Amino acid sequence: MKKYLLTGLAILLPVALTLMVIIFLFDFFTEPFFHGIEQLLRVISAKTAITFSPGIAIFISRVLALILLCLFILLLGFVARWFLVKNILSATNRILSRIPLIKTIYKVSRDIIAALFSMDGKKAFKHPVLIPFPQRLTFCLGFEAGEVSKEIKQKAPEPLTSVFAPTAPHPISGFLLFIPTKEVHPLEMTNEEAVKYLVSCGLIQPSQHTSASGNPLQPVDLNECP
Repeated sequence: MKKYLLTGLAILLPVALTLMVIIFLFDFFTEPFFHGIEQLLRVISAKTAITFSPGIAIFISRVLALILLCLFILLLGFVARWFLVKNILSATNRILSRIPLIKTIYKVSRDIIAALFSMDGKKAFKHPVLIPFPQRLTFCLGFEAGEVSKEIKQKAPEPLTSVFAPTAPHPISGFLLFIPTKEVHPLEMTNEEAVKYLVSCGLIQPSQHTSASGNPLQPVDLNECP
């Protein structure tokens, strides 16, 4: 019975969580339009012979609210890209960049968001890697991050690679580590596969990748780590 119960939960929970997130986002983003459309339907019912049952009215209101939301987002993106909002954002950026204390938080947040949501095709993290952490006899999954700063390169005794080692099952937090380049082993998996592997605590295995010759890739010899 225990095995069947756990299997049922493993199937049901991801579906339930997905539906909860979708419903929450749907309600959150359509709420500003929902009440206005609902009032409009009441006016239409009062002035015409068309009547809407409460369930049908709510459904129509939600669908129209979603359509209006999509049109609003499209219009907002167009205006922000070409017209007034772009100038307002530029002025706001200049103002916030001059306020003591706030400018530090604002600049850091802006740089992180720009890295995560880059529109030029660049990824915030290059690729998954395997590193010795928290000690040499144990290893963890990480992502090769940005370039090591010049000052750190000058003071380090050997070449370093910056690696972000996320925590599991919540990969939004973690550690920024500077690991000797020779101890950083690239992994043949995508960033998405690595994130799934972390979030599932190793339950969702990455797909088997093959080399250009069609043969499975050979594992890294971790015994070579000093």
